Amino acid sequence: MKALPRHPVIERITEDVQQTLQSFGYELVLMKFGGPPGNQTLSIYIDKPGGINSADCQYMTERLSVMLDLLDPIPGRYHLLVSSPGVNRPLTQDEDFTRFVGRRVAVTFRDAEGDRKRVQGLLEGVTEGQVSLATETGPLTVPLDQIEQANIVYEWQDAE
Repeated sequence: MKALPRHPVIERITEDVQQTLQSFGYELVLMKFGGPPGNQTLSIYIDKPGGINSADCQYMTERLSVMLDLLDPIPGRYHLLVSSPGVNRPLTQDEDFTRFVGRRVAVTFRDAEGDRKRVQGLLEGVTEGQVSLATETGPLTVPLDQIEQANIVYEWQDAE
């Protein structure tokens, strides 16, 4: 998947956050940092097999807060938000395109002409760097390195 530029704070702490989460059985899905000076937010989205709940978020907020206090990677005050990736979970790692085979996904990518496209379809897998989707208009393959963003599309009938 095409790597998007990341904030220097995210670059600096990613490895430590991943290691801390893994040591407690969680997976780092996504990190974001931004906002106006003095009111910045570090958002960390986590997951684990079977999903997470508010107790998981609180538990990891406490642990990550201690780790971040020791590293002190962010000058001044900031807010720490630890959350679930939600029902429309972003696919942020190449491995996610194998892990979530059979799920409906939305994929944003640049086509051969450089035009941005967004499609939805059933994720069929990855072969030699090509993501395969079954869309309403037929099969589609998209090179992983052209994908800018992807997420699971929650289907409400799944909840019944």
